[in-house]
Amino acid sequence: MSSRRPSVLILTLAGVILALAGFIIAMAGELPPGNPRPGSAVRFSDDFERGGLDAWQLPHAEDWEILAANGNHYLHMIRARDPGEPRRPLQFALLKNVKVGSFDFRARVRREGRSMIVVFNYVDSLHFYYTHVSMDSGQKQPVHNGIFLVNDGPRVRIAGIDAPPALPDTAWHRIRVRRDVSSGRIDVWSDVQDQPLFTVVDRHFTCGQIGIGSFDETGDFDDVELTSEDGGCSP
Repeated sequence: MSSRRPSVLILTLAGVILALAGFIIAMAGELPPGNPRPGSAVRFSDDFERGGLDAWQLPHAEDWEILAANGNHYLHMIRARDPGEPRRPLQFALLKNVKVGSFDFRARVRREGRSMIVVFNYVDSLHFYYTHVSMDSGQKQPVHNGIFLVNDGPRVRIAGIDAPPALPDTAWHRIRVRRDVSSGRIDVWSDVQDQPLFTVVDRHFTCGQIGIGSFDETGDFDDVELTSEDGGCSP
């Protein structure tokens, strides 16, 4: 019996090392290749201080760079790209190899033009949601400042027509998107007010990737955080 103890000890130590390695990767803001197993927890963060974009799936790598100001690094979108036909955004960086259903997403956002977007439950380029955060209200610009659905056709507003602007100026603002697929609820916050700016119940898509970018303008992102207990789902 004693001859088996070293093998058991080695296996135990190997398990501890693997668990520690997973923890270190998560803390560094990187995720291992491949989707998490179904129903697993996802904890991701990226403050861009490491200077790499390996965690991101970029539509055009030359359009994105990490800049620094006052000792802080952030992701800068260098140029806009034309929207697709049917009319919908295509210029956004997706979090690589991670699909989630229900989730809580947070980021700091700064616009250079009039607006930026967060894409979620992204299945493919013709099936996803995005929230458009803008200097305009939906009443002023019907295709700005709200939650939009792309479902095999031009994007359609599904929430936010009466909300105040999410990005009223060119300062940094904290944006939060929370999705609960069991109820179908989507809430979007900006730090301009305490309660959600946009809220809707919609069940078209219940799983997919998360992305950050713009419809047809440029801007910056920092302090990206994603948490989910619903990782590894299948769109």
